[in-house]
Amino acid sequence: MENNVRLKSVKEANNTKQKCDSVINKPILKKFNTSNIKLYRQSIDLRNTVLRGPLKKLITPEEMTIEQNNQFYGITIAEVLVATFSIYQKDVNTIRLVSFAVSTQYQQQGLGTRLLRWALNDFRKQGYQQVSLSARSSAHEFYLKQGFKDIGQQVVNHYLNVVDVEMQYNISTQH
Repeated sequence: MENNVRLKSVKEANNTKQKCDSVINKPILKKFNTSNIKLYRQSIDLRNTVLRGPLKKLITPEEMTIEQNNQFYGITIAEVLVATFSIYQKDVNTIRLVSFAVSTQYQQQGLGTRLLRWALNDFRKQGYQQVSLSARSSAHEFYLKQGFKDIGQQVVNHYLNVVDVEMQYNISTQH
């Protein structure tokens, strides 16, 4: 009898641990800025790993100064940033989205779509009508699936030596 109680307790403990682990490992959507040192540092590391490292062009202190006033969006899992991008206001109606990165181990799982949809809803609530971005050719198809439209020809980004396409999303006509 005592062993049965003990087993039941271990089983209950394991179930409790699994519930806690699933809560800890649940993706959490976050908005942050550069004053959140922990998340901003993770954002730099993630963007360097996914976007800039392969090009051998890590984010510079000058670029960090430029994005100082950007608003960042991200997803954390177990307090680790696994997806992020930042935005700035281009004009009274338009948000510019930059540096969208999802950790390679979390790509193709819908997290990028989830983050973007959440942010687009936030932009709508703030009264913006459009989102613009320069998509790398490797991400072009992703943005098309999200409802972005090409608004220009492919151009070479000479700083990063990649091919970009200017794209736009009309918030007011999408749901």
